[in-house]
This record gives sequence, structure tokens and C-alpha cells, in this order.
Amino acid sequence: MKLQVGLSVRGLALLGCAVVMAAPASAQQAVAGQASVGQSGADEAQFACDLAGDCDPATGAAVSDPAAPAATPGRPAPRGSATRGFSFRRGQADGATPGQSASVAAPAAAPARPVRVGGADLGLTFLPASAVLTDASKARLDKYAAALQLPKLSGRRMRIEGHTDASGSPRANQELSQRRAQAVADYLVQAGVDRQRLDVAGYGASKPLPGVTPQATANRRVMAVLL
Repeated sequence: MKLQVGLSVRGLALLGCAVVMAAPASAQQAVAGQASVGQSGADEAQFACDLAGDCDPATGAAVSDPAAPAATPGRPAPRGSATRGFSFRRGQADGATPGQSASVAAPAAAPARPVRVGGADLGLTFLPASAVLTDASKARLDKYAAALQLPKLSGRRMRIEGHTDASGSPRANQELSQRRAQAVADYLVQAGVDRQRLDVAGYGASKPLPGVTPQATANRRVMAVLL
């Protein structure tokens, strides 16, 4: 009898520990979910301001909502206020030549500015030497599709531009850039964007980034440009 009571007490103690340990994990998951939703909204706002050309001129970030909470001591400022809320990377670590594995580029030390007002590098990656979007790129395009429904962009048309570096033949580069731009447009349509709002163009290696050598991998990019 004493043995059974001892085991029962021990079992209750272990059960209590499990409950206590599970509670913080659930709380962390809830916080993570809230942060993900908040970041998604910030991403959409940043994409929209880069295309519309109404980002904060001092920081390049989406203008923050006056009702949004201000930064508190010891915590970073809300994204979209003192810091740039969304990074549009100029390069694609997609391994555009056969034999290379696909990889995602490490975040740059400072977010790149759009190449021009009304245009944004979508920062997408593809499987090597193909127009197959990675899962990370699909997630980004879901956010872009939502941003295109915002009031300041909902009535605008845009051109999806594909670009490559100068490695490989000009013909192959042009065809690859066209297929990648078309893949992006097709995905946006599946995500709810009206196809009539989208033009598609592949430029191959004919338009390298300013100050960048034509062979640089940074030239591999897909742009969205308002028309």
C-alpha cells in the first residue's frame, strides 16, 4: 500500500511538471504567431511604398502608422519606423548555372534601395538553371499579392521583369529571364492578382545593375515596375 501511494504521488508530481513546462512553450508559440502576422503586414507596407515611391525619404522605410506603439527602452523600434521594414535584395542565390545547388543568400548588412522609384527587386530565388520558384519565394509572393490589393496599388498595372548575369549564351539568358518573369506573374495570378494588371518581359543580361559588372550574380533578379 505504501509503495502504491508513493508511486501515485510521484506520478502526480511528474504530471504537474509536464503541465508547467508545456505552458511556456504554448505562450512562445502564441507570441511567435503574433509576430509573424505583424511582420507580414510590415512586409506588405514596405513593398507598397517602394513601388508607390512614398517611403520615408530619410530611412527608406514604409511610413509608420501614427497609432502604432512607439519603441520602448531596451527594445528595437517597430519595423517600418526607424528601420527599414522590408529588405529587397538585389541578388539571387539561385545557382543559375547547371551543377550548382540552390541556396538562399545571407541577409545584407544594409537593405538595398530599389533600383528606381516605382520599381522593386522582389528578392526571389529559383531552383538551379530553372524557372521553378523556391518555397521561400512563394511565401514572399503571397505577401506581394496581398500588397497589390492595397488602395494605392489596386488600380495600378506593372511589368514583371526577369534579368540574368552575363554568364552563358545571350539566347539562353534571355529565355531563362523570360520564363522566370512569367513564373512570377503566373504565381501572382494564382494568388488573386488580375492577370490584366501584369506585363511580362525577359531582358537576359542586357540591363545589369548600375556599377555592377555584367557577370556578377547580383544581376540575377526579378523586378516589379509600375507602369
